[in-house]
Amino acid sequence: MASELIFILSDFFPRAQSAPLEQALPRLAALETLLGSSQSSPLPEGWRAWLAARYASAELAALAPAAAAALCALPPSAAQYWLATPVHYFAGIDRVQLHPAGLLQLSAAEQAELSTDFATLYADAPWRLHAVGAREMLLSGEPLAASGADPAQFAGSDPAPGLPQGAPAATLRRLGVEIEMWLHGHRINLERHARGELPVTTLWFWGSLPPAVPAAALAAHTAARLPLATLYGRDVYAEALWRLRGLEPQALPAGFQSPGSPDANAAIVLWPSLGAEGFTSALQRLEAQWLRPALRALRAGELAGIRLLAAATSYRLRRLHLLRFWRGRAAWWERLS
Repeated sequence: MASELIFILSDFFPRAQSAPLEQALPRLAALETLLGSSQSSPLPEGWRAWLAARYASAELAALAPAAAAALCALPPSAAQYWLATPVHYFAGIDRVQLHPAGLLQLSAAEQAELSTDFATLYADAPWRLHAVGAREMLLSGEPLAASGADPAQFAGSDPAPGLPQGAPAATLRRLGVEIEMWLHGHRINLERHARGELPVTTLWFWGSLPPAVPAAALAAHTAARLPLATLYGRDVYAEALWRLRGLEPQALPAGFQSPGSPDANAAIVLWPSLGAEGFTSALQRLEAQWLRPALRALRAGELAGIRLLAAATSYRLRRLHLLRFWRGRAAWWERLS
């Protein structure tokens, strides 16, 4: 059994996933025990930076997420890369909003078709769109000091503050508008609409910095003596960190089990919190399938600890922390807000 079980709410941001009225929400005892009894610490740069600082070399941790993903999946290039997330907008009362379930996962065939069509459409431009087998595709182009924020921050709200800002970003924003017009009547969207699926409004470009990719980054990363952990779930950046170490991420199991390699000192579970089921339902599944049995294992001494990374906070629970019976059990939505 791994010494620590780490849960990451991979798409959780309180601003995007604020709770509805309290009386409509279910209480989640295991989650509230974890949040109420644990030691909390800030994550000023989010969970991806925490993961890279702990499980990647300094050279790779310094790269932008898109650059790390490209280093893992594509041939070496002098191009700059952006994560390109397919998103769905809808018309709100007074402005366009990013749909609460509007970060879309396209099939491999859909991504391949978009990549091929994009290459034809922009044959005379430096832009290229790459399918890499994740929710996010990769956009490559000439160096440009512009990038958007993680779109998960703006699910269910006005996307404008998260789009690339400032004069250097005008080119990137214009490309986004052109893609929106291109996709409006695209065959893929017509088929998605016929299946009752959200169509792709445009691609959201984020996770990029000027492409200073050191030639020694990969060698230093694979040679570094780093903690060993088993990674479960999907995230293009986290998966790149593991694969660049020669490790293979695992599919998310149906529920709690003895995780990973016996040599691993941690098991990391990337838990998706955006989707058609809604945030509360995603937490209910986490509670039933993972948190309750994990707490039993912690009490029995089969786990050394449980950690939850949610937005800008890390919650770390040890067996002795469970003796803090004097701590009140606030509702989980109050803690996570």
